[in-house]
Formats: sequence, C-alpha cells, structure tokens
Amino acid sequence: MHKYYIGLMSGTSIDGMDGCICDFQNGMKLVCKAYRPWSKAEALLLHSLCQKSDDELENAYKAANILSYASNEVVSMLLDKSHLKADDIIAIGSHGQTVRHRPHLGFSVQLDNAPLTAALSGIDTVSNFRAADIAQGGEGAPLTPVFHKALFKDDKRTRYVLNLGGIANLTVIKPQGEVVAGFDCGPANTLCDLCCRLILNKKYDEDGKIAASGHVHMDWLCEFLDHPFLKKDPPKSTGREDFNADLIKEHLLLCTQMPNLIGDLLATLDEFTVLAAINAIRKMRYAHNLPEGDLLLCGGGALNPYLRSRFETLLKDDGIKVMTTRDFGVDECILEAQSFAFFAKECIEGRALDLRNITGSKKIAILGMIAPALNGHYAQNALK
Repeated sequence: MHKYYIGLMSGTSIDGMDGCICDFQNGMKLVCKAYRPWSKAEALLLHSLCQKSDDELENAYKAANILSYASNEVVSMLLDKSHLKADDIIAIGSHGQTVRHRPHLGFSVQLDNAPLTAALSGIDTVSNFRAADIAQGGEGAPLTPVFHKALFKDDKRTRYVLNLGGIANLTVIKPQGEVVAGFDCGPANTLCDLCCRLILNKKYDEDGKIAASGHVHMDWLCEFLDHPFLKKDPPKSTGREDFNADLIKEHLLLCTQMPNLIGDLLATLDEFTVLAAINAIRKMRYAHNLPEGDLLLCGGGALNPYLRSRFETLLKDDGIKVMTTRDFGVDECILEAQSFAFFAKECIEGRALDLRNITGSKKIAILGMIAPALNGHYAQNALK
C-alpha cells in the first residue's frame, strides 16, 4: 500500500518554496517535485520579518497566511503532476519560514498557518517541527541529519553532508552509519545574496560569476573568520541573528562608493563560507578519528560551480572527495523538502527521533504539531 506524504520547504535564502511528494511504501521514492518562487512583494515582507521592524506582529500573521496560500498552490501543482488526489496523501510536512531562531531563549519561529493549509488542501498538515526538540533542551536545528543518515551512510567511508542554503549546516556520518555530529557551521548564501540584492539589484550571484571575477581580501577574510559563532563547539545553530547586514555594513558602504569592489567582497564572502565549513570538517575528522570520505554538497550553493571549485581546491590534500547529492540520485535542491515529508511521516506514526548527538537535546522527541483536515486521514482513523 502506498504511503504518500508531501514535504514543503522555504529556506533562509527566501527565494521560493520547494515541494515534493514521497512514497514511503518501501524505503523512500520521490514521486514528483514542484517549485513556487516568491514574488518581489512576498520576499520583501519575509525578509523584513527577519529583523526587528514596526508592526511585526500583524505582519508576521499576514506572512503566515501567505505561506499557507503558497503551500496550497504547491500542493495543487504536485497533485496535478502526480495525478493523485488529496485523499491519497496521508499528510503534509511544512517547514514554514524561519524568521527568528533563538534556542537559548527557548524558541524558534517558523512562520506558518498549518490549520489554514489543512483547510485549503484538505490534507492533514504537520508543522512547527523544532519546538519539541527545543522543549527537550535542544537547539531545534538542524533536524535533517537523521534523514541524511538514512540516505547516505556507507559501510567504509565517512560521509559529510553540507547543505548550502542561506546558512550552512553539516552532517558527519561515520562508516556504518552513526551520526557523530550535525550542526550549523556558518553562513552559506545569505550574505552574498544580501550583497547582490542591496548593491546589484540581483537575487544572487549566478554561478558565482561575479565572485570569480574578484579577489579575496585577506584582511576581510580574517575578520569574518574571527566571528564568535565559529569558535563555539557543537551542538550549535545559527541564522540571520548572527549573519546579517550588520556584520558587513562597512564593506557594503565601501562597495557603494567603489562599485569595482563588489566582486572582491563576493569572492571573500564565498571564501568565508568555504573555509568555515572546511575548518568544521577538519575539526570533526580529527576529533572522531575519521577515515577518508566524501563531501556531499546540497542546497542552492551546490549548484554554484565557483563555490564547488573552491571546496575541491582546498580539500584536495585531505582525502575527501567533493561530490553533490545528485551523484547519489538525490536532487540537491529538493533534499530538504523530502526531509520534511519524512518528518511528517515520523510524527503521524508517533515515532520519536533521537537528536541528542545533533542538537544537544536531553531526550528523544516526537517532532511536529498536527493540524487535522476535516476529512483527512487523522479524522478517518479516529472514527474507526
């Protein structure tokens, strides 16, 4: 019997919403995928909520509703592509849009309105996945390492899975499959995308072409690499609270006065991303005495040939082969959406996940909150 779940993901880059249908009948099979970009107005609203602003509370609830209407559009696209009906889908796993991540204060905000998504789609919707982990003393992120283990473990080789979204997060999998760590290791695209939006009126540096035309400024790079977050030991997680315009405001001002320096700033920020990740990989390798292995890149940054070339160059003597998840049959940009289909399944089936080595939680926890649809699977099973 098919076990269809939908996963929805909008990352910190705020470029759009990814969605997929997965069938968990035997393992996991990707049925289809879809993507909905954010409009300029939607993106501006979501970006504005990532920092303190006027009328935050009302705007946050407006944005949550926008997320739900967009979610329903993606769900409709997926059902059309797959020729499935809403009744065929057991549940939707919706990540929502992260606008605040404050685990040390006991919360992380992923804007969403799961009851509205359930009402619009007619499908039970699971959301707010981080809260249960934070309630157990964990960071609430990253959650994906438990999913990475299922897909990428190897009997003999170490596997490092590096998601290059807005923030970079790293999963470290020992041979045989034990996840020894999973944590945010620094920024990925968020600072470069910010530069492109503010200075070039572009969403991002396509294929890293602008960065490739510039030169790394070692004084800037040393300044960035001295960031206190990078000195913390895992478990740890971060977001725009640490890596935002304030960090590079002087460099942004300089580039507005000397536009020829924008390529240098992007090259330096890309180098920052790469070195922060490589330093984390080397630290984990020596701390756990790990054998040679593979670095699997995913997320939007995995499609950037300049970024990938920097990883290949700097890791050539480390015995670590640089690849992407596509080399293992997994689309780099849909992996996170797939993971939230998986988390929805685990929640619906009442299965607790062990994130203690990853987030630092004290206990295992069932992740997610269920918003039942009127005639969804939750209600049908309750009536049996």
